[in-house]
Amino acid sequence: MITAVMGNFGVGKTYWIKQQIKENNDDSYYFSPQTQTFPIDGAFLQSFFPDLSITDLESPTELLKLAQKNDIYVEIPEYLDLKAILPLLSALNCQKIAIVSKDENQQKWQGLADKIIVNQEVIIKDNLNSFSNLQIHRAGLTQEVVDFASLETFWQELTQGAYGDILRAKGIFNIMDGQCVYGEYLHNGYNPEFYPLNLSLSLEGRPTHFSGLEIIGCNLEKQAIADTLGDFCLEDSAVYFYQQQVKESLGEL
Repeated sequence: MITAVMGNFGVGKTYWIKQQIKENNDDSYYFSPQTQTFPIDGAFLQSFFPDLSITDLESPTELLKLAQKNDIYVEIPEYLDLKAILPLLSALNCQKIAIVSKDENQQKWQGLADKIIVNQEVIIKDNLNSFSNLQIHRAGLTQEVVDFASLETFWQELTQGAYGDILRAKGIFNIMDGQCVYGEYLHNGYNPEFYPLNLSLSLEGRPTHFSGLEIIGCNLEKQAIADTLGDFCLEDSAVYFYQQQVKESLGEL
């Protein structure tokens, strides 16, 4: 079975898919068009379900063949033109789910989705739903290790408007004690605190799993964001030092 999930930024598409995978407990695949080079949501889901397969198949024929024995969840990024993606969804003959916030005008999704699910915990103002004036900024951080105290300071500055008007931000970060943490922010929404993902500690060299930051907003100071991130990414000697400390505390030295 193929289920396509659509909705505006921050409404909980990935969390809804996470819940479905948890409840169904079957072999599942995840596919999100045009995100292969920056798979932040797929990496988030795989931290909970290591057996979840991320596919980059874009051929309807191949996806339909895969769906004969597996559940496939297709998450539609909010920045994609829905009209352009509809031919693919029609070819897949999939169930189309729209996740909306409790105060959102649902008219946009009527006729596009087979089912509309209201997330009562999220507030999205209608004047923020258009992407005509919004910018998307991404920073790939795979193999980078960051100082956690500096990350917290940057995150607080970011969400309070120091780098522009932030509507949505989410990131996966490797920190110096070997953990990988996840943080997300939604204007008028989520608690912006970080929490560790269920991944093995990275204590040998630089981590290889995906990490990165995605920001959606207006008037973004992209160069300032890049410069600040670069300031608290650790050099090899610092990464080695912290890894040795953690291994010593775990009795591995």
